[in-house]
Amino acid sequence: MGNVHVMSFSPTGGSRKAAMEVGKQIALSAGCAVGELSLNRPDDRAAQYHFGPEDLLVLACPVYGGRMPALLEETMTHLAGENTPAVVLAVYGNRAYEDALLEGVERLEKQGFVPIAAGAFVAEHTYTSALAGGRPDESDLALARQLGEKAAEKWQKGNKTLVKVPGNHPYKERGAGASRHPKTKDSCTGCGLCASLCPMGIIDSQDPKVVGEGCLACFACVKNCPVGAKFFEDEGLDKAKMWLEANFQEPKTPELFVD
Repeated sequence: MGNVHVMSFSPTGGSRKAAMEVGKQIALSAGCAVGELSLNRPDDRAAQYHFGPEDLLVLACPVYGGRMPALLEETMTHLAGENTPAVVLAVYGNRAYEDALLEGVERLEKQGFVPIAAGAFVAEHTYTSALAGGRPDESDLALARQLGEKAAEKWQKGNKTLVKVPGNHPYKERGAGASRHPKTKDSCTGCGLCASLCPMGIIDSQDPKVVGEGCLACFACVKNCPVGAKFFEDEGLDKAKMWLEANFQEPKTPELFVD
């Protein structure tokens, strides 16, 4: 057996948490090492990654509008496998994961991987803690470990049957998106944490009040600011939050796909 490599794009940590639990359980069950690779920063996403036939890749990312994040499309072409087993995770904010899991499986398959297992997990929604606040919780992580055990068993048996997951062709059309920027309160201390966490690298580390173009509205800066100085003031986001809270608060359960 080779090693387990856990790769995630996870601005606010939910996708990473689920992925690490799956990856650590696979490594524990298979008796091998586990390592972590982040796609959170532009330099990480621009790098080239190669995995051999004895390795196993766990790839996780959040769901944006029923799809994988658009900024990962090019990054996926930087991953190269050699008939490498993989586990794909789509992590969503309790609304729906739609075509994201299928997209992840198919994009990895094109790059020389064989996705043998997959999972749709729930994490606190980017816009509001009223949806899946505090998740993934211990019950979610228990299911992540269960997926890890099943994936490890399939890996150890040399079973490289492609996993079947829900989704549609063509994939759901992406929304046009909107130009948004986080704002900054006077309470900002200039610590620069938001700049270091911004996945687009558009917050000025010397003056965090200065934000360039290309914001994802991932809320990494908002949720991690130690003094609560970052915030969004946007009518579109406010409407989306109200709609989500009105329709999607009923907790959803992770779905596991192995056979």
